[in-house]
Amino acid sequence: LEKLKKSWTSHIYAFYSGDVAIEYRDGKLHHVFSCAARSCTHTIARNQQSQDASSTKNLRTHATKCWGEENVKAAAGVKDLPEARRLFKANAGQKNARLTDMFKQHASTGGESFSHVPLTKEQSRLRPFAIAKDHAYCKLMKTGRPTAYIPSPSTIARDVKVLFQKTRDRLKECFKKTPACISLATDAWTSPNHHAYVAVSGHWEEDGKRINCLLDFVEVPKVSSFSSTPIPQLMIWWPVA
Repeated sequence: LEKLKKSWTSHIYAFYSGDVAIEYRDGKLHHVFSCAARSCTHTIARNQQSQDASSTKNLRTHATKCWGEENVKAAAGVKDLPEARRLFKANAGQKNARLTDMFKQHASTGGESFSHVPLTKEQSRLRPFAIAKDHAYCKLMKTGRPTAYIPSPSTIARDVKVLFQKTRDRLKECFKKTPACISLATDAWTSPNHHAYVAVSGHWEEDGKRINCLLDFVEVPKVSSFSSTPIPQLMIWWPVA
């Protein structure tokens, strides 16, 4: 088997474990390949007593389904199988590593490619929670990480609200205890969808270090005077007045 492995030079083997099992099924010798994805238990059995004993068609089909077509194509650009397998093992455990980019950075030939696919409706509407259901976004996030979990928009919205509330409560307690003066800064702008927004940040000194923190980010429906802006309400809510 070790001698036979030297003839396996296709990049597709990088998506499978290097430990190939030998099994006899119906009296015929098979090489069994295990998918390298952490949560995937799928195996590919290749009959060694058939005419296509060295075929990688089934291996490629499953790798494309499990890892994505872009990853499979990008891995083909790496100079050889040992290099592709080394890059795969070194980066497979990183949550934020994009396997496609990793393969492209070490490609021996060819240049960077760009997608000409138009933006989807969710991408152009600038709604951060709804984007979690977008097919293109999910494909991008799962590229190189097919087992990654993407929560629903409602779950993201709920968790963001809970996190914001807890963070705000902790900052309020921090402001009450700090003897330093807290300065407020604002920044306002109009987004591409013609909605006005105001960001409010707090700045203070703690243990000789300057602390900067975003306090709130709100939409301003209409501004006719200073009292109609969120600033007075924020000054009341936060103990900085």
